[in-house]
Amino acid sequence: MSNQEIQGTIISIDGPVVQATGMSAARVADQVEVGERGLVGEIIEMTDEYATIQVYEDTTGMRPGGPVVGRGRPLSVELGPGLIGRTFDGIQRPLEALAEASGDFIATGVKAGALDRERKWSWEPSVSEGDEVGPAAVLGEIPETEALTHRIILPPGVSGRVAEIAAEGEYSVEERAAVVENADGERVEVPFLSRWPVRRRRPGGERVNPSEPLVTGQRVIDFFFPVTKGGTAVIPGGFGTGKTVTQHQLAKWSDADVIIYIGCGERGNEMTQVLEEFPQLEDPRTGRPLMERTILIANTSNMPVTAREASI
Repeated sequence: MSNQEIQGTIISIDGPVVQATGMSAARVADQVEVGERGLVGEIIEMTDEYATIQVYEDTTGMRPGGPVVGRGRPLSVELGPGLIGRTFDGIQRPLEALAEASGDFIATGVKAGALDRERKWSWEPSVSEGDEVGPAAVLGEIPETEALTHRIILPPGVSGRVAEIAAEGEYSVEERAAVVENADGERVEVPFLSRWPVRRRRPGGERVNPSEPLVTGQRVIDFFFPVTKGGTAVIPGGFGTGKTVTQHQLAKWSDADVIIYIGCGERGNEMTQVLEEFPQLEDPRTGRPLMERTILIANTSNMPVTAREASI
């Protein structure tokens, strides 16, 4: 995956859709910054002449001739300690940081990293120098909250011998957790922070067949539409029929290790209720705030369709 910067020029603007020339080195799904304000966008189509870009922010005031900068990597999420208890928008911008930078009404072009670069985390390694490790091997642990221990794992596709491992202590997410030397002698650095393309499936070791029922406490669901833990369910229905309220209830009382609530395409007032209620709820498992094992993603219906789809 190349991270070489690509420079282009805007040639047309149609609402949130922008076309730009000079982007031949880019690829579909690459993340770009559009216009003088550097609005976040994603390439959704490439031709020999131009790239079509979906911009995730308001393009009012943008004009042809403005710059487009490609970072040479696809739209990705940041993974690492510091996600729990936070609220993000559909492209993983932390809403608290955006509000602090621009007030209650978030200005276009405001940027903030998903993870706090300054905060230090307590780290305890689980491997030693010289150990042989494979994909998804646990390198060490960080107690992120009272309810959750964050495990730093080896990235997919990386395996070999541990050449270096960070000693027990406190580190920021951009520091190095380990260095692994593969069979070809290549040394791969593994930071505490990693990035993963949102449209690429995360590999898994195996798919475990669900065997335990998910008891929701709602008799109409448990009797007529039973769901297993690890399974998937859909709640169809028209406006105001209780889909979101049911989703709220399941999230509040779920015994999952981590709750990720994605308000995708919901009305603003529905998402506001979640943002107000969840920080005040007590976790029935631990007696501590429920937010200590919850991530909220507020991606309301006024966001572009592709931004909503990316948040999932």
